[in-house]
Amino acid sequence: MAQTVSVRLSKESLREVDRLAERFKTDRSEALRRFIERGLREARIDDALDRLRKGKASMGRAAEEAGVTLYEILELVRQHHIPYGYAPEDLERDLRELGKRG
Repeated sequence: MAQTVSVRLSKESLREVDRLAERFKTDRSEALRRFIERGLREARIDDALDRLRKGKASMGRAAEEAGVTLYEILELVRQHHIPYGYAPEDLERDLRELGKRG
């Protein structure tokens, strides 16, 4: 069930929201929902990559927490130059683990 939330934005931010909403041909509320969802996705990915970097999550767990596939998290790890020792056996183990949860 959706809930209403109040947020204070600067005039500049609100003008930018309105400008983008107009370009997307939507209203302010829908534009804000889209921006928040995008921001939340990025925050989940950042958190998962940070946990990987610190050795606090496996590749499979990080993918699950980030809401991406194992292949996507591997690509993100490569893009962010996060060192990892991920062998084919690790991939097989993580795929089995994710299969049990799905």
